[in-house]
Amino acid sequence: MEPGKIHLLNSGTGPGIGITQTIAQAVGNRLYRVTNDGGGNGAPGTMRIASTRTILWFSITAIFDLAQGRSVDVIGSTLTVTAIDSLQLFGSYDTI
Repeated sequence: MEPGKIHLLNSGTGPGIGITQTIAQAVGNRLYRVTNDGGGNGAPGTMRIASTRTILWFSITAIFDLAQGRSVDVIGSTLTVTAIDSLQLFGSYDTI
C-alpha cells in the first residue's frame, strides 16, 4: 500500500486554486481507498471525488460525494478531490 495525505486549503487567491487536488495518476487503472477526515477544526466537510477510468481507448469519469468520517474504494487511473462546503479539508488515500 502507498499512503498519501490530502490537504485542501482555500487560499483565496483565485477560483479553484487550492480547493481541488489531483491525488493520483497512473498508467493503468488501480484500486484506491479514499478517506475523508473532515475539516481542520473539527467542522464537517464534504469531499467530491472524480475518478477517471480508462477502458481500451475510452475514458469514463465517475463523480460522487464523500461525507466526513467515511471512506470509499474507487478504481481508476486519475483521482481528483474537491472541497465542496469547507475552506480547509483533510483526508488520506492508499493504493490497495
